[in-house]
Amino acid sequence: MNDQTLDSLQVEVTPLRTGATWLMAIGKVRLILSLGFLVALTTAGSCNSPALFQSNFDATAVGQPPSPTQAVGTASVEGSVLVVAAPPNAQPSGKWLQIKIVNKSGQVASFQGKLTQQPGNGTYVFSTALFIPPTGPQGEDNVATISFEALAPQGNLPAEFMHLDFLANNRVQIDDDSGTVFGQFPRNQVFIVQITLDINATAAKAHIMLSGAGASGETDRNVISPLVQQAQKFGAVRIRMGFPHTGTFFATNVLVQRKQ
Repeated sequence: MNDQTLDSLQVEVTPLRTGATWLMAIGKVRLILSLGFLVALTTAGSCNSPALFQSNFDATAVGQPPSPTQAVGTASVEGSVLVVAAPPNAQPSGKWLQIKIVNKSGQVASFQGKLTQQPGNGTYVFSTALFIPPTGPQGEDNVATISFEALAPQGNLPAEFMHLDFLANNRVQIDDDSGTVFGQFPRNQVFIVQITLDINATAAKAHIMLSGAGASGETDRNVISPLVQQAQKFGAVRIRMGFPHTGTFFATNVLVQRKQ
């Protein structure tokens, strides 16, 4: 946080400004600190937690699909996925992914980030910043999905072993299971998603946390037993929108690290 930012925050929390203004200022401080932490992770990583995938999309021109070569790892896209300038009032203000489906034609729009390796059992931390607009006048629900995949699926099992849907009611659901709905997130504001995966020889589980700009909630989820072997081959993350959803959302600072 630079001196100018600190000065602006100090003006907002002077003793003469109380009540709602004080709460707004505190909320801004929390969001800036949270986003600053995420940017620091994306920029530098940690000597104890090497990055297996990392991108903030700054190397790609606005209006172009993200490059197959990322800062760490590689990427592929399907459907309408472009690098764009930051949404209005979004921080960080660098480049973002725009993921978009304009009608219910069965389209999919997805960005897949492939890890540099399939390192096997261990603890992994995924994080990203999301910006999801409100539902639209033409029925756009702007439902965002984050999924975790095996890069080399086992047998006839699906590559995906867990996913999160950021629903039209501003809550989050795991693996299409209505019993897993938790938390809340804001529209037209940046918030952070952090997911810690613990994968071992017999089980895999996730700790999921939302933070920043009014987002809140955390929960745990065990990967269902038939898909644990897929989790053991964890090799990719996917940020997507799929049928029957339509609309647009944005993501940036996508990072996967392995804890040592």
